[in-house]
Amino acid sequence: MNLFLLIIFVIVGIAGLIYNVDSGVFIGLGLIPWQILKIKLKRKFVLTSIIISSIVGLGYFLYFSKWLIAALFVFIQLYNYWGYLNIVNE
Repeated sequence: MNLFLLIIFVIVGIAGLIYNVDSGVFIGLGLIPWQILKIKLKRKFVLTSIIISSIVGLGYFLYFSKWLIAALFVFIQLYNYWGYLNIVNE
C-alpha cells in the first residue's frame, strides 16, 4: 500500500508542477518523503528525497510568490525530517 501511495504522490506532485496547481505540489511533494520513510528504504535515499522535494516545492512556491504556502511547506518538510530522525534513532 505504501508503494502505491508513493506512486500516486509522485504523479500528483509532477502534475501539480506541470499544470501549476498549488495543492498538487503541496500534497504530492510534501508526502513523497513520508511514504519513502514508511517503505523503510536506505537512510541516504530518504534524506535525498526530503532535500529534493524541499528544494523543488519551495522553489515553486517562492517563484509564484505564495509565501504562506511556502512557509507551511517548510513546516511539512521539517516534520518529514523529524520523522526521519526518529526512525533513524530507533
